[in-house]
Amino acid sequence: MKKTIIIIITLLSFWACEKDKPKEEELPKDKTVYYISNEGAYGYGNASLSLYYPEDKKLVNKAFQNANNRNIGDVLQSTYTYNGKIFMMVNASSKIEVVKAESIEELGVINNISLPRYMVAKNNKGYISSWGNGGQVKIIDTQNLTIIDSVKTGTGPEKLLISDEKLIVCNGGGFTEDSTISIIDINTNQVVKNEIIGDIPMDIIKVDNQIWILCKGKILYDASWNIIGHSASKLVLLNSDFEKEQEYILFNEQHPSHFALSKDKKTLFIGGGYGFNGIYSFNLDSRTLNNNSISNKSFYGINTAEGLIYGFVSPDFSASGKMLIMDESGNIKSEMVVGVGPNGMGF
Repeated sequence: MKKTIIIIITLLSFWACEKDKPKEEELPKDKTVYYISNEGAYGYGNASLSLYYPEDKKLVNKAFQNANNRNIGDVLQSTYTYNGKIFMMVNASSKIEVVKAESIEELGVINNISLPRYMVAKNNKGYISSWGNGGQVKIIDTQNLTIIDSVKTGTGPEKLLISDEKLIVCNGGGFTEDSTISIIDINTNQVVKNEIIGDIPMDIIKVDNQIWILCKGKILYDASWNIIGHSASKLVLLNSDFEKEQEYILFNEQHPSHFALSKDKKTLFIGGGYGFNGIYSFNLDSRTLNNNSISNKSFYGINTAEGLIYGFVSPDFSASGKMLIMDESGNIKSEMVVGVGPNGMGF
């Protein structure tokens, strides 16, 4: 009798615990979602993916871990969404994790891509900038998730853009320096030319058939690593032959890494990166920089979407960072805690 009572009590306790245990959160369906890259701390393998649903103002952290019961890997550099899949460039792990965009359930892993950075895609082919082997673009089949080709670029390739069957690659220098963009014919996978445009090209965008590139500029050191000068950061406008048509100096001694486009496509918001404070606006009609920042905060990365600016704050890489949501005047609308080392988001 006592044994029976004990069994009943045990079962009731188990049932009560299960009842109180929160169910795994289901992701919203058919909703706009932004994919936030949280790098994590280098060498710790604690990168994570956060999801933000702007319609509901809903944030889901550790989405990959929740869906797949494992970690992403070491340093989530960026994400790219294509044909219902999310491609996640896991830099220090030298791999790309691929998941279903709707459920974040794993579809496969593409290994042996050394230090992947960013991706673009067209015609079921993905083009990934990779710091390995002196700088290259790895070309993948986005359907069967295999590497199909590799193209040599400049050093430390970063952001990429496809225009008129050409792939333009910003060669940011990686661990050294570079001042070129590589132009690749995507029909032949051959480099058409490497064009010198300015120190440390980092970001690229196409606005109304005009291609703009952000050149970060560099800090100059002597043999003892004392700062002895700077090369200016600038915006470079390309002509139809992907050559420098015009350049506009931004800062003589400051070095932003990112830019993002306003909703009306008339302003570039410039900011983000180590050692750079604030977000500044560049008017594309007058081609002038507003010297008054719209925010004086330090962001690791910035993005824009639907008339809002998203700034990612990474105070260190040992604790969670924040996502600040601002209007285009820099007024903070809300802030949310995300993962460790947030650097930006994909769509």
